[in-house]
Amino acid sequence: MVRPKPAPAEPIAVPEVATELEETPAEEEADTLSRATGWLRRSLNLGKKIEVEPEAHTQVPVDSGEDDPTQAMSLFDIEEAERVATEKPRAKRAPARFVLKFAHGPQITVGEMSGIIGVKPVSDSDSPEIHRICLDDDTDTVAPDHVEFGVKNGVFWVKDLKTVNGTVVEESGARPLQCIPHDTYSLVRGSTVTLGSLSFTLH
Repeated sequence: MVRPKPAPAEPIAVPEVATELEETPAEEEADTLSRATGWLRRSLNLGKKIEVEPEAHTQVPVDSGEDDPTQAMSLFDIEEAERVATEKPRAKRAPARFVLKFAHGPQITVGEMSGIIGVKPVSDSDSPEIHRICLDDDTDTVAPDHVEFGVKNGVFWVKDLKTVNGTVVEESGARPLQCIPHDTYSLVRGSTVTLGSLSFTLH
């Protein structure tokens, strides 16, 4: 018995599958935001903290709780340090002493008190803060107030008081120098000062 062949089946239409899924506008916006956020987090190193393991040969400093002397000082600390430094007591300098050895004999010791040398006698009206030295001058070449002297920072100085015969100073090994009236001249020990016809050496 021969069976009849079945009728050929009609082809079934298969809808074409899109190769690429179209994204909705909302999904596309979310994806763009996600990519931008990820890039920003990577750029700023946000998110998970990266732990850096110290190298084996590197010693990790231990906080001892003490102040680090190399720390940067604030303006207040600097001003306080300067104030303390200036308040520290300084060693007192011994007062200077000089000896005036006059060529005609007298030797007079003077300190840091200012004074005047001349032929004017010492009187009670003289200021106690002025050391007056009265000289005997037979030649009449020394003025009543001939030279003013004093000590500044341990250095002896003289000043001619506009005298007729003038004042000459001479350091060892140097030429004699005529003093200009009322100008101050600093001297070293061993210098000679001539007042008229009298002179003394500074020791």
